[in-house]
Amino acid sequence: MLMLVYKTTRNILIGFGIANISLLIFILIAGSNGWTQMDMGFLRAQVIGSMAYGAFCGIVSLVFESDRMSLIQKTSIQLFAFVFGYGIFGYALGWFRSFENMLLMFTIYIVIYMIIWLCIYFFQRRLADELNKGIR
Repeated sequence: MLMLVYKTTRNILIGFGIANISLLIFILIAGSNGWTQMDMGFLRAQVIGSMAYGAFCGIVSLVFESDRMSLIQKTSIQLFAFVFGYGIFGYALGWFRSFENMLLMFTIYIVIYMIIWLCIYFFQRRLADELNKGIR
């Protein structure tokens, strides 16, 4: 039980960090495009919302701690939850300007997810192969 609390806390903090890095990138892009002033209420909502989404993603990532499901099942659950959460948080925080914009953002999100997932998968696979060679 204590290990689950530790992993949950760790994942939430990682989610906070990733969310804040993403928000920083947004602010830098907005500033370079001439958006030099921002309403503090808007910024506060974006920071809290993106951190909440980061925490949500961290908690959802705990699905990979299960030994009862296959990798495909875990990935499917995580991807569905991430996209569903992205839609809810994105709508609530005004990340989408139109339905077409939302579909484009979902497509980009899924492509980025798949690239990151494949990179992690092949890295882990290579690491396992190296460990197995070391055992032989």
